[in-house]
Amino acid sequence: MSQIPPRWETPKSPIQKHYEKGFLLVVEKPPGIPSQATFDPNRPNLEDLLRIQEKRPNLRLLHRLDRDTSGLLLACIDPAKNKEADAILADSEKTYLCIAKGVPSRKEFRVECFLKDGKGRVSSVRSGGKKAITDFTVLSSNPEKGISILAAKLVTGRRHQIRFHLSMEGTPILGDETYGENKQEKKELVPKPNRFLLHSYLLKFKNEFGEEIRIVSEPPKDFEPYLRFFSGLRFPE
Repeated sequence: MSQIPPRWETPKSPIQKHYEKGFLLVVEKPPGIPSQATFDPNRPNLEDLLRIQEKRPNLRLLHRLDRDTSGLLLACIDPAKNKEADAILADSEKTYLCIAKGVPSRKEFRVECFLKDGKGRVSSVRSGGKKAITDFTVLSSNPEKGISILAAKLVTGRRHQIRFHLSMEGTPILGDETYGENKQEKKELVPKPNRFLLHSYLLKFKNEFGEEIRIVSEPPKDFEPYLRFFSGLRFPE
């Protein structure tokens, strides 16, 4: 009698740690797994897996990334320090890398709106939403292939913020089926990725000892086939 394969996959490799000092821990989130528990109690999530790996049942992620977003996440390992950790996160600087369809008309630009949560997506509203602000810098573009790579620096941290803001600009993140264009193009100029290409690349914060911490997560392997389309590429510092 054949066994039914599990509905959800658990990452086979240990969760990578980039930084650990005092009550703070910075880890690498792989794509394809929720940051925190969902309505399905059987679905693996990064926070619970990290609690088991680190043998710290009270560990808490201080923020979250979308399921298919990869990269850096900050956690607090001491529940008595949660308030201090939240203050450190609030003063931190978070920069993402994203590969988008199209070429923005401006090299540097800010996008602002009010976002309201909905079922599976967010929408822009005139009232009743939360202020969402992102600063974007085009790192390189390839008009022939119709793609660009951008750095996105969060001013606020709302659900789906970067994805929605780039869609507003007419340059949705490559592979984003929620906020991307619905119409099927006749000819794809670049390979279709297995997920939307958004990566939490750079995290800066001042730890409890007053030290300025800078942590980088290099672009993951599924970014590599697209990076070759860009010339003069320099990542944010």
